[in-house]
Amino acid sequence: MIALLFLAYVVVEIGVLAWLGSTLGIGATILLFLGVSVLGYLVLAAQGRRALQNLGRVRSAGADRAGFAGAADRALTDGALIGVGAALVLVPGPVTSAAGILLLLPPTRALLRPAVRAVAARKVAASVARGGGFRGERIVVVDGEVVEHTVVGTPRLGAAAPGAGTVLEGEIVDPPQRPHLP
Repeated sequence: MIALLFLAYVVVEIGVLAWLGSTLGIGATILLFLGVSVLGYLVLAAQGRRALQNLGRVRSAGADRAGFAGAADRALTDGALIGVGAALVLVPGPVTSAAGILLLLPPTRALLRPAVRAVAARKVAASVARGGGFRGERIVVVDGEVVEHTVVGTPRLGAAAPGAGTVLEGEIVDPPQRPHLP
């Protein structure tokens, strides 16, 4: 599937470049391509900076909780759209650059925001239905070392600190060496 999408991307970008080259000429096509790329980088810089400022404001407004949920939702949705737009601007080609610039513009993001929220809500609901997601499980990390030795004698259960589990006491000796046969 990814190979098919990549092939479609290459065909569309080359087709548009060929059409622009035959319509406008090679020089104008190169200038247009470079202009769209530069415009994309400028819009990306401005909108990326604004998105980071919005996320900072949402973070600081989290303490008072006044309008926090709506602002956080908008900031996160805009951040996702700006991220996709940035990726499209950075991918070479006039079609992807133009699509990226459109995603970076605030009016386009305002139009797409409800659709992105709906898709995200469906994905979260599907993940929860499958049993995925955060369930509040506790993860236990055991710090230890695996040794290849033999315990000699009868192991005794020793006293352990409350909640520490079972402690085995015994003597650890090196395993017997096996003779190497030719």
